[in-house]
Amino acid sequence: MNSRRNEPFRYTINPPMTCWIEIKSIDLKPVNSKLAEAELIDISKSGCRIQTGLNLHAAEHSIGAAVHFQLSEESYTFPGEIRWQNPHGPESFHYGLSLQLTVEEKEKINVELRALAAARRIVVM
Repeated sequence: MNSRRNEPFRYTINPPMTCWIEIKSIDLKPVNSKLAEAELIDISKSGCRIQTGLNLHAAEHSIGAAVHFQLSEESYTFPGEIRWQNPHGPESFHYGLSLQLTVEEKEKINVELRALAAARRIVVM
């Protein structure tokens, strides 16, 4: 799959922080899933990259998901869609998620990410 990123900044979380992924739909069919632990590798106001041991076969399926994480004191849950999957080691996968955020959510996360970058807790790429 091709990247459609057009935002100017992507923030790298170093070291990656714990997050959780929740599968909401597979091929447009709603599913109920438990939260699965993952690591948040990088994030922007329109997407993020996570790492997990789950093999979701994203190339063969359209997968709707929600990512849950905490920045500073604020907890976030953002809906999105898995855009791509790449193997990362023998038992791990990287996933690119396109996040579906409101204008207010984009601005709120942008402010928090800039503050974390200024505090050198994350890196601007």
